[in-house]
Amino acid sequence: MSDISDSVRQQIRQLLSQGYRVGLEYADARRFRTGSWQSASVAQGSESTVLGGISAILAEHQGEYVQLLGVDTHSRTRVLELMIQRPDGAVTKVSNTKINGGKTIAAAASNGSAVGGGTDVAQSVRQLLSQGYRIGTEFADVRRYRATSWTSGPSYQGTREGEAIAMLNELVAAHENDYVRMIGIDSQARRRIMEVIIHKPGEPATLSTGGGSQSNSFSSSFGGSSSSNSHVKTSLSAEVVASVRRLLESSYQISTEHADIRRFRSSSWHTCKPVSATRLQEAVAQLETCLMDHEGEYVRLIGIDRQAKRRVHEEIIQRPQQR
Repeated sequence: MSDISDSVRQQIRQLLSQGYRVGLEYADARRFRTGSWQSASVAQGSESTVLGGISAILAEHQGEYVQLLGVDTHSRTRVLELMIQRPDGAVTKVSNTKINGGKTIAAAASNGSAVGGGTDVAQSVRQLLSQGYRIGTEFADVRRYRATSWTSGPSYQGTREGEAIAMLNELVAAHENDYVRMIGIDSQARRRIMEVIIHKPGEPATLSTGGGSQSNSFSSSFGGSSSSNSHVKTSLSAEVVASVRRLLESSYQISTEHADIRRFRSSSWHTCKPVSATRLQEAVAQLETCLMDHEGEYVRLIGIDRQAKRRVHEEIIQRPQQR
């Protein structure tokens, strides 16, 4: 009989205690690559009954991927997708993650390292970014939530926790009467590795992030310190100037995108003219011009690796009524 780790047992116990239904899906290596999962029926009942059923299914599908599902039968939505077995037979260790003071959920793990190894949204975000995953978002009003009809929101592909948290806070504030969920995305495998509801209607419109210093402001970890703009005359923040400096030093192309409030909510950005300057002061001046041209809109700074043809940096540098 396949062993089930203590952390997975704890997760199953919490799902059952919250009234969720527990399910399983499995896929061989070929089906896993195409995201074509097959359902396995898990006997419902007491914790021991469910664990026994899961253990038997893991044994039956050794050499395959198996993921645990938590299902809200009332809304007919999944509240959890968690990989618990891989082809080598290893069972994932899980760290529980409490989101926004709400119910406990778990994030998928890779090579035994839990994605959500903490007690709040910020730690989940930190782990996702550190493993190179992209953070996506979706939202739905009460009617669409019941029909499992989600609308895609903005996404973040970068390394700065503060920027990702700021993006999530912006989305939650814009959809305080909707359900909002955070998605962890493996861009290379083109599949989701985590889905977490981080906001529900009627909850505060600010995420609980454990009191971290980066929850509502951008981190300057991308480069430079708070005095990075000491020799540059600009109205831009020190963090933004530091980002621009680092992008220029790394020979990345700098561009910007803008969106009004309506387009921001649907993640429909318009591309601005690329920043052509290679000197910091000139690049900053071009950015200031862009901000003035799009006053009253969201503007984000983009860093692009032209050789790899991919984005290496995304940072919102202006919000409506904020400069």
